[in-house]
Amino acid sequence: MKKYTINQFREEFPNDDACLHRIYELRFKGLVCPTCNSEKPFNRVKDRRAYQCPGCGFQLYPTSGTVFEKTTIPLSNWFFAIFLQTTTRNGVAAKELERQMDICYKTALRMSHQIRKLMSNQSTEPFTGVVEIDETIIGKGHSNAGSYSYGRNNKKELKAKGTYKEAPKVSVFGMLQRGGNINVRVVEDLKLDTLQPIISEMVVSGSTVYTDESKLYQSLHKRFDHDTVHHTANEFVRGNVHTNGIESFWSQLKRTIDGTHIHVSKKHLQKYIDEVAFRYMYRGKQQEMFNAILNRVAS
Repeated sequence: MKKYTINQFREEFPNDDACLHRIYELRFKGLVCPTCNSEKPFNRVKDRRAYQCPGCGFQLYPTSGTVFEKTTIPLSNWFFAIFLQTTTRNGVAAKELERQMDICYKTALRMSHQIRKLMSNQSTEPFTGVVEIDETIIGKGHSNAGSYSYGRNNKKELKAKGTYKEAPKVSVFGMLQRGGNINVRVVEDLKLDTLQPIISEMVVSGSTVYTDESKLYQSLHKRFDHDTVHHTANEFVRGNVHTNGIESFWSQLKRTIDGTHIHVSKKHLQKYIDEVAFRYMYRGKQQEMFNAILNRVAS
């Protein structure tokens, strides 16, 4: 795996000017002035996040309409936060950004959510070839303030305080195309009527589908080349038949929630799932992941 090191990052983005110029290049490369039709490169406006046409003085703001538009946080801090998101398997907690950047937790949390939005676009293209399908439950956590959360369980401590409350379990459904994309979503329940329309929407008829032996998937043979592994009989791999890919994703998701974020509300759970899905798609491609996030700033 080719790593994008901190030294490379600092060399490429030593200050706010370098960060702003990258955003400008991503959004306005080959720009023709909309006012005077000049093709000359725009010049940076001193002490402002703006570029100006050398012919007519028309100005544009590269951060306008992006997650950076109204921020008072230096762009170099934003870029560093994005870099941190690409250097770990399990993401970066807002508390870590608070420590690293010496900012308040509220600001760090907002930055985290904004960056997570840039990582949130899972593929909606129909899956073909070999597709693994599985489901899981998130919610062995606790709540200490009446707001349900998912993560590390300190039940004994909370019970001692009299603030323990069991978190409701949340159903999560996932499909992974081998060698391709992944689509994972929070669902209302794990019933046939809920899951079958999603499978029909996302998996092309005639594809090869592998699942476990759950009754949820017994009718899939009508539309797909369907085979199962029998986990209850301790069968996890039979030749090419397995669901190890999607199960690996579940492990990654739960490590991210339990180990990094500790508390994730049901309301925001899908955002964290999308973050893990994005990182899963770019596993082994750290610099590509960093650039992909920046490209989404410009999209």
